[in-house]
Amino acid sequence: MNKNESDNVVIIGGGPAGSALGCYLSKAGIKNTIFESANHPRDHVGESMVMSSVRVFDELDFLPVMEREGFVRKYGASWHPPIEKGEADIAFNEFPQADIHQDYTYHVDRKKFDLLLLKHAESLGTKVYQGMQVTEILFDENKYTRGVRVKIAGQEMDVPAKMVVDASGRATVLGKQLKVKKNDPIFDQFAVHAWFENVDKSQVESSEYIHIYFLPVQRGWAWQIPITHEITSMGIVAEKEVFKGAKMKPEEYFEKYVASNPDLAHAMRNAKRVNEFKMEGDYSYQMDTFAGNGFVMIGDAARFVDPIFSSGVSVALFSAKYSSERIVHAFATGDFSEANLKPYEKKLRSGTAIWYEFIRLYYKLLPLFTHFIKSKEHRVEILRLLQGEVFDRSEVPVLDAMRKFIKVVETTPGHAFAGQLSDMSID
Repeated sequence: MNKNESDNVVIIGGGPAGSALGCYLSKAGIKNTIFESANHPRDHVGESMVMSSVRVFDELDFLPVMEREGFVRKYGASWHPPIEKGEADIAFNEFPQADIHQDYTYHVDRKKFDLLLLKHAESLGTKVYQGMQVTEILFDENKYTRGVRVKIAGQEMDVPAKMVVDASGRATVLGKQLKVKKNDPIFDQFAVHAWFENVDKSQVESSEYIHIYFLPVQRGWAWQIPITHEITSMGIVAEKEVFKGAKMKPEEYFEKYVASNPDLAHAMRNAKRVNEFKMEGDYSYQMDTFAGNGFVMIGDAARFVDPIFSSGVSVALFSAKYSSERIVHAFATGDFSEANLKPYEKKLRSGTAIWYEFIRLYYKLLPLFTHFIKSKEHRVEILRLLQGEVFDRSEVPVLDAMRKFIKVVETTPGHAFAGQLSDMSID
């Protein structure tokens, strides 16, 4: 490691956001270094991709790797009601996307996927250091970043950089240092999840869709994601207070809510768990700023929205794409000011704001959401959202239609759907 490379971009974190950014910058001829605190392969939840991710994989010349490694292909999504059998599904080929030449995305083992993408960045020219933790971002007297402090084997060293990118995920290294992290006041979800063999998929049209099961509890749902053709990730999600109030061990809690949905109970009746239960909380937050003098934040280090629609990796990849464009421009102009980097923040905020609104409306509707999946008028718009095409609010009028539908249900005495809406605020 050359500590004198002050024209380098230092990227904190080697997850999908950091690795994708490394790829983009290397392809643009900009030297960059990733410091990853863990040693890959490492466990990580978030195994399902949206269709728009395929475009990024293609741009990074990573799509052949995805195909070569044989990840499970994801052709669509399906939803199951909370107290009766049935499903409403949607296939991605109903809405072909420009520049995407396949009708599927992927389910992945994140251990394998993250390592492959990190190695791909390295193959393109990114310097990668694993097991090295960035403990502090360094600023000069003009409040521009000048590098990072890295800890390795109990020793610390300062590494200069022209720019610093926080891609540290939910560790939010820079957000915590600058005290700009704000937890979401609405979402406080909590997940209990594990991998299983022998999940019965025979009841569904496509075993390789992502399956969402509504649960008979406020804002409760379960996921079913095939990691391989033999192993399936299953997770129970509800508000943190539901888990705390249950006062159960994770396994008991998980089994209780599996039994609460008929389709889910059927799918899991012969399932055998193959790893330990894991728990995830602190689901939604954002930073007051994503960009400043000499720095940007990308992926979960900038914003994390409830994962109901598998948006996490998509946001990570597109934040890498959009931030790389501004970083390339900064190097071309020699201007690393906040003002010159701010257009990236504006674009990312626009996309995550749409995800956030969509998810709030979804949680308000829950089982009634299938009304829009089945609607000839709104089906394609819903599909567009689910595929990750969500960076222009004017292009998704279905959000206004969802708001109107909710208002009608709430204000019509004796409405057939009265009592089926959750108490989620949408204002």
